[in-house]
Amino acid sequence: MNNKISAWFGLGGVSQKDSEVARRWGTRFDRLMILLAVVMLPLLVFITDEGMGEHSDRLLNILEWLVLVVFSLEFFVLLAFSDYRTSYVRGNWCNLLIIVVSALSLLGLVQGVWFAAARFFRIITIFLLAVRGLLSTGRWFLAKGIPLAIGFSLIAWVLSGLGFYFLEPTIDTFGEGLWLAFVSASTVGYGDLVPTTASARMFAIIMVLVGFGLFSMAIASISAYFVGEDEKLDNERIHEDIVNLRSEIKELREELHHNRS
Repeated sequence: MNNKISAWFGLGGVSQKDSEVARRWGTRFDRLMILLAVVMLPLLVFITDEGMGEHSDRLLNILEWLVLVVFSLEFFVLLAFSDYRTSYVRGNWCNLLIIVVSALSLLGLVQGVWFAAARFFRIITIFLLAVRGLLSTGRWFLAKGIPLAIGFSLIAWVLSGLGFYFLEPTIDTFGEGLWLAFVSASTVGYGDLVPTTASARMFAIIMVLVGFGLFSMAIASISAYFVGEDEKLDNERIHEDIVNLRSEIKELREELHHNRS
C-alpha cells in the first residue's frame, strides 16, 4: 500500500518529502501503534460481549483511553513537526476522525448504536494503523506484499465477524462471529456454527470468495518475493560484470597507450 493509497483511507502518515524530524517521529509512532494493536487484539472478543464483567470492562475502558491518548499524541506531534501541515491533515483524516469519535464516546456523549459503532471503529483503526506501521518499517519483513496481505486478512476477518454477529441469530457473541467467519473463509466447515438465515448464508458465500482471494494474494506475495530475490541476484551479477568490464577496458586502454608511447 503506497503512501497515496494510504492517504485515501486517511492513514497516509508522514510523507517521505517531509522534514527528517517528522519522518523520524513518524517511524517511532508506527512502531508504538504496532505494539498497541498487539495489546488490543485479544480484547476484540469482549468488545460486544454483554456478559463482560465489571473488572474487564474497567480494564477495557482504561485501554481505550490509552488508545485515544496515543492517537492524539501521534496526530498533533507529527502535525507540529510537519512542513506540509495541510497535506498531513488531508492525508490523515481517519486519524483525526478516530480522535473525535473516541473522545465523544468515552466522555459519554455518544449513546446507543452509535456507542457500539464508535468502539468498533476504534478497533478497526488499530488494525489499519498496524498495517501502516508494518509497511513503514518494511525492513523488518521479507516483502511488502506479505504484511499487506496479513493486514487485509485481519481487517476482512474482523468485519466478517461483525457481519455474522448481526446477521446470524444463533451467534450470541462477537467471538462466535469471528469463528464462523474463519471457518467460512477457510472453507473448513466444522459444523459447530452454521448460517441459518438467507442473509447470513449469502454473506457466507461472499466470505468464501473473499477467503479464496486473500489466500491467492498471500501466495502471490510469497511468489513475488522469491522472484524479486532472483531478479536482485541477477542485477547484482550484471552490475559486477559491468564493473569488471570497465576495469578490463581501462587496463586495455592503458596498455594500448603504453605501447603507442
